[in-house]
Amino acid sequence: MTTTAYLLIRASEAVRHNGYRKALEDLWTLPEVESVEPVSGLYDCVARVEAPIRLIFLVHKIMAKSWVERVHVLRVDEPVATAPESEEARTARLMRQREIIKAYRAGLPRPPGPEPELHPGHAGPAGAEKAWMTRLMRQREIIKAHYQKRRTPATTALVC
Repeated sequence: MTTTAYLLIRASEAVRHNGYRKALEDLWTLPEVESVEPVSGLYDCVARVEAPIRLIFLVHKIMAKSWVERVHVLRVDEPVATAPESEEARTARLMRQREIIKAYRAGLPRPPGPEPELHPGHAGPAGAEKAWMTRLMRQREIIKAHYQKRRTPATTALVC
């Protein structure tokens, strides 16, 4: 399995003014480097790499070069494989949304239908909704108590 990443590389001041092209060619000699582009800004070049081994080994190899001052790694995450929605399912979902919008505009309750599917991890474990509501009510009580304290004027005793 290979890891794809973009390396933002900042060159030392001496190399930026003298020998910058040699430094970029030095990066090209590494077999893991697919492309190197000079950029302007905080970093001096961007290198796209595909490391068949651990990415950290390649980063250490680049940082060991005398002209490299700093390396920032932007790792490319693999997209999550999801099944594409069929045309019929998409049409049904859009029609359901239109029914809900029409009912909302007319002031009617939400039309009956299947509950929306939640993504894994969004629904939480069984009983999580009750715990969530309990925590929310407790937070409201704390906020109300805080504002009630602020509204009541502090009484100060005058000592004569």
